[in-house]
Amino acid sequence: MPVVNYTNNHNTALTEFVASHSSPNSEIYDLCFSTFQGVLGQPGLDATENCFVLEHAGVVKGVALVFREFAISRSVIEVMTDPEQAGSLDELELVQRAVARAEAEGLGVAHICVLPESGRGELLEQVGFSQIRTYLDMLWVQDELPDLELPQGYSVRSFQPGDTPLLTRVQNDAFTGSWGFSPNTEEQIEYRTQMPNTSKSGILFLFEGDRPAGHCWTVMVPAENGVRGVIGMIGVVPEYRGKGMSRHILHAGMEYLRSTGLSEIGLEVDGNNEPAVGLYKSIGFKTMGERHWFERVLPGT
Repeated sequence: MPVVNYTNNHNTALTEFVASHSSPNSEIYDLCFSTFQGVLGQPGLDATENCFVLEHAGVVKGVALVFREFAISRSVIEVMTDPEQAGSLDELELVQRAVARAEAEGLGVAHICVLPESGRGELLEQVGFSQIRTYLDMLWVQDELPDLELPQGYSVRSFQPGDTPLLTRVQNDAFTGSWGFSPNTEEQIEYRTQMPNTSKSGILFLFEGDRPAGHCWTVMVPAENGVRGVIGMIGVVPEYRGKGMSRHILHAGMEYLRSTGLSEIGLEVDGNNEPAVGLYKSIGFKTMGERHWFERVLPGT
């Protein structure tokens, strides 16, 4: 099967492929469809150069996206194929085309995240990747959130018009230096606040007086039981670390998701981050699975 560069002629068929493979549920299909449309249009992606389509007789069978993070010399490659393509030479060709694109851009490493049961890890090892990180999929499903009062002088509020510079600064301050984080631009942040899978009401800031201490960014994703709320990012700026702020901003994000009627709340966390894993378990999150990150160091680095 040929692997070709994405063109605008692929847009509808490719988006339908991704949405149908993300969820067969009609309600969630619409969310997946509109979200992937947003992904293709995000600043810096340039889909015609960094999206590759596996097709057979005009039918989409797979896709690979190359997200370039020049600030940290990294590429993140996302791959989705029909189940029957798992481990096939065609899937291998799709991965190799994406890696070649990252190499051509002079990036230092390529990272791909896979589910262990997909079998894709073995395929990646054939082309020079090795596993470097294990992330945990955690889920909270309880009737009630535990009560938690903010410390005196602290407050929580949602994203307001004009907050893009603030959100960009807080997120970059909280995560710069963390594994896999590439600093964001205001253009990128503004675009992501308008994605269909998020709501400005679900982007929350924690303040001490008028000083930002941290933030929580919630999103919606497809799940077996319908739409699931997810704590997409939770960060504390350096001067507030070690003061228990993560628990408060996490609680605020969970309260928001519960207020929208969502019964399940998920998150991903680096399995090596013992303090974070301990925090989530103390609130009632349980480990449901793993995601494995693979890395290939690219030539010339």
